[in-house]
Formats: sequence, structure tokens, C-alpha cells
Amino acid sequence: MPLRFWKKDKPEQGKEEKGESKVEKGPKAEKPASQEAKAELLRPETKKPEEKKPEAAAPTRPPQPGDAEAAIGEAHAALVDLGLTVPLTKGVFAKRVAAYPGGEMAFVADYRTEPHRAVTRVLGDWLGFRVPEVFEPDVLLKEINPRLSSFKLNVQLKDLTWLDKELNLRKAKLVLGDQEKIVRFKDVRDLVKSVNELLAPKKLAFLELETWDDDFAFLLIREPRWDKIAGTNLVVIKADQTATGGECGECGAPVGKYWRDCLKCGAVFN
Repeated sequence: MPLRFWKKDKPEQGKEEKGESKVEKGPKAEKPASQEAKAELLRPETKKPEEKKPEAAAPTRPPQPGDAEAAIGEAHAALVDLGLTVPLTKGVFAKRVAAYPGGEMAFVADYRTEPHRAVTRVLGDWLGFRVPEVFEPDVLLKEINPRLSSFKLNVQLKDLTWLDKELNLRKAKLVLGDQEKIVRFKDVRDLVKSVNELLAPKKLAFLELETWDDDFAFLLIREPRWDKIAGTNLVVIKADQTATGGECGECGAPVGKYWRDCLKCGAVFN
């Protein structure tokens, strides 16, 4: 009987034959660290200096009765220096401050943070008068003429007519003594400006006070000290002479630092 031989299969490359013991290779020996590295590891850690925490701001001291007297005296003295009142009116000014919304302490608090708003408001309520955005000219004259009577002056308005109701544009004739002037106006600011042109020879002017609202406020002054008025931040008076705080973003006209709107185009600022 013929003998048969079987060819032994070669194991696939990468595979070990059965029964062949596996020899695991141990991890490679790490190189010993240098002496400097060892010294660094053994060196004790130094604590970082703690950062100083910012000190908390001291709480604002609430207004005291003595603060009101000081604020009233300071504000009134500034108004006298600006030519907006006289020294003998300090007592009357103090009474007006007492009528401030919230009382004297509220005035002091506002005077500390926004003195221009606090003083302008008291001045307007004391010596000025307010006119709503929508107004009638005869109502304005009822405010203007009693103040002009001290100088024996009286303004009359005649021939009032509408030019364009949609634009709120009206026309009238202003009469002051022997002076006459045909005026066109859209709002009370336009009309008061025309009145001031008639009053210029008398060295009188109705100054516009900022109200930070839609209404208007005016104050009659004789020979305004424009150099001082333009340089103060205590009272906000709106005029070409006080337009030193920048430019209107709409028309580019000069405007004041604390103005609410532009005198030229009427744009309201944020």
C-alpha cells in the first residue's frame, strides 16, 4: 500500500504556531532623570503671594440737613454770578428748593449727581414759565406780557393765520411799541425767538431753559452774561451762544452738552 505524505502548512506570517510560547517584552527602561530635574522635584513649592482684593467703595452718605443749606447757598451764589438773580433772593430760592419734588433732601441728592438738572428745574419753576408743545399764541402772551410790564413793554399779536396745518406752520404780525414784524412759526421756540428780536434794542431776552421733556420753559433776563452762561454746567440754557457741546448727528449744527434736542432741526438726542 503506497504511503501518503501530507505537506505541513506554513503558519501565516505574523501568526505564531500552536504551542509556541509567547515571550512578552517588558517595558523599556526609562532613562534616569538628570540631577537638575531631580533637584527641581525635591525643591519645596513656594506659595504665590495672594492678590489683593479691591477695597469696597465706601457707601454714599445720605444727605443731612446741613448739606441742604450748603447746597442751596452754593447754587444760589452761582446763579447770582451768572446774572440770573440777585443776592437778596436767597431766602426765596430756599423756599423753592423746599418745594422740590421729594423736598430738600431730594434736591441735595440730585444736586450731587446731576446738578445741572436740579438747579435748572428749580430756576424754571421759580422765575420761569412753561409752555406745552401744542400751544396757542395768546396763552404765550399771557406769560410774556406780565414779565415785560416791569419794563413798561407789551407785545401784541395780530392777523394770526394758518399756512400749513400738517406742518403746524402759522403766520402772524408781532407788535412791540412802534415796531412791527411779520413772523412764521412752527412752535413756541420760533415765536419766542421773534419776540427776542424785537426786544434786542431793549437788551432783554427770554432765555430757553432745558426741560428734558416735550414742553418748553423760558426765563426773562436783562443783558444776559453769555460768556459766563456758556461756561457753566450748573444751568442748561439753550441758545446759539451756549451750543458748545458738540454737533447734531442729523444736521451738524452746534449743540449744548446737556441738550435734549437740536435748536435747528429739532432732532431728539438719546
